[in-house]
Amino acid sequence: MTEIPFSIAAKVSEHLVNLTIRQGQYLFRVNKIMRNLESEKKALASTHEHIQKRAEEATHKAEKVNYDVSVWLNEVMEHIKEVEKLEQEILVHSNSCFRGQFHIINRYILCKQMKKKTEDLMQLNKKCQFEPFSFPAPLPDIEHFSSGNFEYFKSTRLAADQLLEALQDDSSYIIGLYGMGGSGKTTLVKEVGKKAKELKLFDHVLFTTVSQSPNITKIQDELADLLGLTLDEKSEAGKARRISIRLQSGERILIILDDVWAKLNLEDIGIPVDGNLKGCKVLLTTRRQEVCNLMDCLKRIPLYLLSEEEAWSLFQKHADIDAVLSSNLPSNLQLQREVCKECKGLPIAIATVGSSLKGKLSVVDEWKVALQSLRDSKPVDVDEGVRDAFSCLKLSYDYLKREDIKLLFLICSMFPEDHEIPVDDLIKYAVGLGICEGSFDFASDRLRIYVNRLVDSCLLMCCEMNKCDQIIHYKKDHVKMHDMVRDVALWIASKDRAIIVNLARNLNTSIESGAIKDCYALSSWYNNGIDKLLHQLDAPKLEILLINLFVQSIPLELSDESFQGLKELKVLALVNKNYYQKVAISFPQSLQLLTNLRTLRLVGWDLGDISFVVSLKRLEILDLQYSNFKELPNGITMLDKLKLLDLSQCRIEQSCLQVIRRCSQLEELYGFNYGDCSSPRIMEPYKCFGDDDDVIFPNLQRFKLYLGPLMRSPSSELLSSSKRLLYVNGFNPSASDAFLKYLLQRTFDVRLYGLHGGCKNIFPATVQAVGCMNEMTHLLLNFCSELECLVDSTSNSDDRILLDATLPKLVELCLERIDNLKELWRGPFLHCFFEKLQVLRMVCCNQLHRIFPQPCNMQSLKKLSIIQCRTLTSVFPMSVARTLVKLEYLIIKECSELRYIINNEQEDGTDTEDVTVHIPYNSHEIFPELRVLTISSCGNLEFILPNSCIEGLLKLRKIEISLASKLKYIFGQCKNEDQLSCLNSAKMVLPHLEEIELESLPNLLGIFSENYHLSWECLKKLTWRNCPRLSTNSSPNNFNFALENQQLPPNTETHLGKECFLNSKLEKLSFLNVHDLRFIWTASTLTQTLRLQHLQYLTVSRCRKLKSIFTSVIQRCLPELVELYVGNCEELEEIVTEDGKYDNVSIAQTWFPKLMRIEVRRCSKLKSLFSTVIAGKLPHLSSLIIVDAPQLKEIFRHGNETDPVDGEPLFFQNLKELRLEELTSLVDVGVKLPSKKICKVRIHECPNIGSSIVDSASSVNRGTTNESKEYN
Repeated sequence: MTEIPFSIAAKVSEHLVNLTIRQGQYLFRVNKIMRNLESEKKALASTHEHIQKRAEEATHKAEKVNYDVSVWLNEVMEHIKEVEKLEQEILVHSNSCFRGQFHIINRYILCKQMKKKTEDLMQLNKKCQFEPFSFPAPLPDIEHFSSGNFEYFKSTRLAADQLLEALQDDSSYIIGLYGMGGSGKTTLVKEVGKKAKELKLFDHVLFTTVSQSPNITKIQDELADLLGLTLDEKSEAGKARRISIRLQSGERILIILDDVWAKLNLEDIGIPVDGNLKGCKVLLTTRRQEVCNLMDCLKRIPLYLLSEEEAWSLFQKHADIDAVLSSNLPSNLQLQREVCKECKGLPIAIATVGSSLKGKLSVVDEWKVALQSLRDSKPVDVDEGVRDAFSCLKLSYDYLKREDIKLLFLICSMFPEDHEIPVDDLIKYAVGLGICEGSFDFASDRLRIYVNRLVDSCLLMCCEMNKCDQIIHYKKDHVKMHDMVRDVALWIASKDRAIIVNLARNLNTSIESGAIKDCYALSSWYNNGIDKLLHQLDAPKLEILLINLFVQSIPLELSDESFQGLKELKVLALVNKNYYQKVAISFPQSLQLLTNLRTLRLVGWDLGDISFVVSLKRLEILDLQYSNFKELPNGITMLDKLKLLDLSQCRIEQSCLQVIRRCSQLEELYGFNYGDCSSPRIMEPYKCFGDDDDVIFPNLQRFKLYLGPLMRSPSSELLSSSKRLLYVNGFNPSASDAFLKYLLQRTFDVRLYGLHGGCKNIFPATVQAVGCMNEMTHLLLNFCSELECLVDSTSNSDDRILLDATLPKLVELCLERIDNLKELWRGPFLHCFFEKLQVLRMVCCNQLHRIFPQPCNMQSLKKLSIIQCRTLTSVFPMSVARTLVKLEYLIIKECSELRYIINNEQEDGTDTEDVTVHIPYNSHEIFPELRVLTISSCGNLEFILPNSCIEGLLKLRKIEISLASKLKYIFGQCKNEDQLSCLNSAKMVLPHLEEIELESLPNLLGIFSENYHLSWECLKKLTWRNCPRLSTNSSPNNFNFALENQQLPPNTETHLGKECFLNSKLEKLSFLNVHDLRFIWTASTLTQTLRLQHLQYLTVSRCRKLKSIFTSVIQRCLPELVELYVGNCEELEEIVTEDGKYDNVSIAQTWFPKLMRIEVRRCSKLKSLFSTVIAGKLPHLSSLIIVDAPQLKEIFRHGNETDPVDGEPLFFQNLKELRLEELTSLVDVGVKLPSKKICKVRIHECPNIGSSIVDSASSVNRGTTNESKEYN
C-alpha cells in the first residue's frame, strides 16, 4: 500500500516537469518561435497568392468559385493581418521585453500567442485543397427572357390559365398553343414558363425555337446548354440518346418548342415520348391547329385575338394616345378607333400601326390616309387567315416613305427566322447596293438612322443581350425580324424585287431548277453545306448573293462558269461560319467579270492568293475577316474606290503594313497585328508603319487597329462600339513613328498596355510626346508600371496653361494593374479636368492612396468601380462627394484598408485618415442619381454612408454588401447630435429600393440607425446571410415593405416587431435559421397591421424555438397562399394554433382557398398540422408531404366544438400526392381521403397507421415521388 502514494507522486512530478518544459519554451526559445511564425506566414501568403490567381482565372472563364474558396481567402487575409499586428507589437517591446527590462509575463504571453498563431497558419495552409475549386456557372433558362412591357388581357389570361392547368395535369404530356402569326404566342409561353417555374411545377424550363426548317442539331445543342449537359457524341442519334437519358433523370423539366410548323419527331431530338412518367412535359406553339393534332397534343389551347377594347388599350399605348385629350376631340377619337379596328385585334399589327402613327395625333390627314390604306390594301394571294395582318404590316412598310429605307427593310428578310443580324454587315450590303451614297462615314451614319427607324416602327427588333439589376440591356450592333414581319417582307419583295432565301435544299438544286433566274437577291443558309458550286448562276437581275456555309474540312470548289451570268451583281458574300477551321476555296477567272461588284466579303476561308481582287475596279468594301492568305497585293492601292478594308483576325504570311500605308483612299480600316512567335511579320508596335512622316490617310474616318500581343481575347476587345480604336501593347511614346502618333491624335478609344520609355504620367510626358490627344474619349491603361500619376501639374506654369485644354473629351478612364500609381493628380488641380468623365474604373493599383484631389468637380461621373486597391483608406472628400450629382453605380471591392467612403474635407489640407467623420445635415444632396451600391471585402469599414445621406438616395434600387468584418451599419450614425435632432422624427424614404443583399457581416447591427423611420415601398428582395448580430430590432419603427422575396436571418427576436407592416405586394416570404423566433405574428399583428393578400409561398426552416406558425385568424390574411414549407423546427407543435376565437368567421368560409402544397420535414415535437375545421376548407390541396415527425399522432386534430357535423365533406377532393414517412406515432390522418383520385402515394416507416389509410393507398399507384427541395 505504501507504494501507491509514491507512484502517484512520481506521476504528478513527471506531469509537472513536462508542463514546465512546455511552458518554459515560451521564455527561452523566442527566436525559434519568431522564425517559425515568419516562415509559416510566407508559406501561407504564397499559397494565398496561388489560390487567388486560380480564383481570378475561374472568374474570367465564367465559372463560379466554390464558396469555401472565398471563405478561405478571406480567413487567410484576416490571419495575416493579425500576425502583422502581433509582429508590430513584438517590435515595439523588443528593447524592453526581450532584454529583461520588461516584465517576464509579457514575454511569455507574446510568445504563446506567436506559437498559437503559427499553428493556426499551418492548419490554414493544409486546408488549401478544394474539390471542386470552381464549376461552370449554370445558364439561366426561362429567366433569361425579360417580360418587357407584357401585359395580360382577358384572352391572354384565359390561355395562360388553361396552360398552367394543363401543365399541372399529369395526364397531359404534350400541350399545344395555336394562334395566328403575330398574336403573341411566343411572349405568352415565356411568361407561362416563368410562372410555372415560380410555382415550382418544374425544376427546369427550357425554351428553343423550331421554325419552318428545323435544325435538329441546333435544337439539341440549345437544350444541352440549358441543362448543363456536354454532348460528346458526333451523330444526331447519339446526342438524342444522351439528352433522353438526362430528361429521364427524375427532374421535372418543361420543354417549350416555339414556332412548330409541321410534325416533329421528338425522339430525333432526344425528348422521350413517355416523358410524363419521369416528370418531363412539352409545350409547343404553332400557327396551325393541324400541327397540334399531328403532334398528339392532349391539350390544344387557342390564343384568340384581342377584343375591341383590349385592342384599343394596346393601341393607345403604342400610338401614345392620351385618353383625356382624345375624349375632348370626339371626331379624332372616332378616327383613331376606326384605325384600331382595322388591325383586327392582332397584337403585332396593333403595335406596328400604332408605332407608325405615334406623334401624329394632331395630323388628321395622316390618320385618314392610314385608315383608307388599311381598308384598301387587302392582298388576295395570301392565306385568308393572315390577310388582315399582312395589310396592317404593309401599312407600316408604306409609311416608311423613303425607297432606300424600304429596300433596307426588304434586305433584312434575306436572313433566316430569328437570326440576329449584325448591323455592320447590313451596312456593308446596303452600301454595295447603293442604298446610300457619299462617303462611307456618312453612309454608315445614315444607314444606322434607317435601322433605328425600322426598329421604332416595330418592323425590326433589338436583340436582347441580358438583364441586370432589372434593366434590360440590348445589343446595339444587332437587330432581328419577327417571323410574321419577315413573311410580309418576302411577300412584298415578290412583287417587284424577288428575294429567295434558300434554307432547306442544296444551292445547286435551286440553281439547276432555274428558280433564281429572275430574282433580285439570293441568300443560302443550307446547314449541310456544299463542297462544289458547279452550275452557272444564270440570274441577270441578281444584285446581291449571300452564301453562308458551315464547312468542316472539304475545300469548296467553284467552277469557272459559276459567276458568268451575274453581270449586275453588286454584293457577294461567301461566309464560312466555322471560322476556326479554315477551309480552302479556289476562285475561278469568271470572278474577274464581276465589274459591278462593290462589296466583297470572304469570311473564314483559307484564300491563298487573292490577287484577283485588283481586277474589281469598282470595289468599295473588301472584308476578309478570319481568313488566311499569302499577302495583300500591291495592286490594291490602285483601287481608288476602295473605302473599307477589314483584316480583323486574318493570318497573313507576309506583312501587309507597307501596302496598307499606301492605301490613301481608305475611309475605314480594321485589323490585328497581335503577337505570334511563329510569324516573321511581327515588329515593334511603335515602329509598325515605318519612319516616313508623310504616311497619312487623309480620308480615314473609322478604324480599329490592334498592334502588339493581345492581353485579352479579341472578342472582348471588339465589344467597343467606338468609331476609332487603337490598341498598342509595348508603346514607347518617344520612339514611335509619325503615323502611329497621327493615329493617337485622332483616336477616340485608346488602350495602352505596357507603356514604357520613362513615362511617369500621361500628361505632360505622354501627351506631349504624341503631340496631342484631344479627340480621346476612352482611355485604358494596363500594366504600365512606370506610371506614378495620371496628371502631374507640378511643372512650370506653361504646362499648367496647356493642361486646361488637355483631354477635353475624356468620358471613360480605366486603370488596371498599375503597380506604382499613387494618385490620379499631382500638384495644383484645375476644376475643369474631370468635368466630362462618366466612367472611372481602377483595378489592382496597390499603391494608390488618393483618388480625387480637393477640390475636384466630378459632375458627370455615372459609374465608379474600385477593385483591389489595398492601400486606399478613403474614396471621396466631402467636397467631391457633393459634386457627384449623376453617379448611378458605386462598386468597391477588396479594398482592405478602406475606412471611409466619404471622408470629412479638411481645409488645412492635412491628412484626413484619422479625422472623426462629421457629416453636416445638408449632405442629403449627395448621390441623388445613385441606383446600385455594391461593397465587398472591405474589412475596415464601419459604415457605408452617413445616415443623413438617406434623404438624397431617392433613386437607389439595389444595395449589396458582403465580407466586411467591422461593418456595423449600412448607414452610420452621425456624430453631431444637435444637427440630427431635427431628423429624429422625420420619415426617411427610399422609394425605389428593390433589393438588399447582406452576406458575411459578423458585426452588422442594422441597416440604419434606430433614430430613423424608414420606408421602402418598392422593396422586392431582402436577404441576409451569416450576419449573426443583425436583428429586426435594428429595423425602423415603420418597417414598410413591398417584398417579393424575403429571407430573415438567424437571431431575429421573438416575433416580427409590433409595427412590422407588410403591404400587399409580398409574394414570397422565407424564415431561414431564425433560431430565437418563438412565434411569427401575434393576433394583434395579423388583425391590425399585416396585409398579405398576395403572399403565395411561405418557407419556415431551422427556427428551433418556434411553437406555431399562425393563429386561427390568419385565414383571412392569406387568400393567395399556394405553397407552405416547414422544416427543421424542433419545438414546433402545430402549424395553426387555435385561440378559441374564430372572430366571426363563417363555417362556410375557406381558410386557405388556393393552398396546393403542404410539406413538413424533421419537426420532432409536431403533434398535428391543424384542426379538421381548417382541413375541410382546403379546396385545392393537391400535395401533402410529411417526413420525420416522430410525435405526430394525427395529421388533422379533432375535438374542437366548431368541428363540422357528420356528413359535411372534410376530405381533399383534388389531392394527387400523399407522402408520409418516418411517422412512428401516426395513428390517423383525421379525415377521409379520396383514394381513387390520388395518383402518387408513399407510406414508409409508419407502423401504427390505421388500416383505412393503408387500404386506400393499396388501390392507387404506390410509387415514390421525386425528392422535394429542402431548405438548410
